[in-house]
Amino acid sequence: MSVDLLTTSYYTGQRLAEIRKILLDVYADVYKDDIATNPFFSMERFEERLESHVAAGGWGCVIAEVDREAAGFTYGFTARDGATFKLCENMLREKWRKRGISRLMHDELMSHRQEERAELLVRRERPRLRALYESWGYEHAGEQLPFPDSPLYDVMVLDLR
Repeated sequence: MSVDLLTTSYYTGQRLAEIRKILLDVYADVYKDDIATNPFFSMERFEERLESHVAAGGWGCVIAEVDREAAGFTYGFTARDGATFKLCENMLREKWRKRGISRLMHDELMSHRQEERAELLVRRERPRLRALYESWGYEHAGEQLPFPDSPLYDVMVLDLR
């Protein structure tokens, strides 16, 4: 019987260079279908968004590894209002889904935050994912089109106090 060793590690924006390849590899794997069909999800656009998120300040990231292989990551940054943590990505490779790892990464990331609330965007065509976030305590707070060529997203908010 094999027992998987799960670890999580927290990183700040100053350490992006150390983990950039991991983030890009996981993104390429998780978003492979979208990358092939929608320019918004291209690797180049993801890297642009990543750079702007880190530059915004207050960036934090948690990477989960199973037996030293990157299973997924979650990251976000402090919004301009200083009271909101913008959770930008929470992605997990398919073979490790439905094991609670995504929630573990999320909770580890939130344990490092001082903001009053967290906000995330969920693609409108992903109602099961929205329901998952609702089960974690997030509430629907509207909709947003963050870029002219992006999909429509539901805005979800979680009180961190």
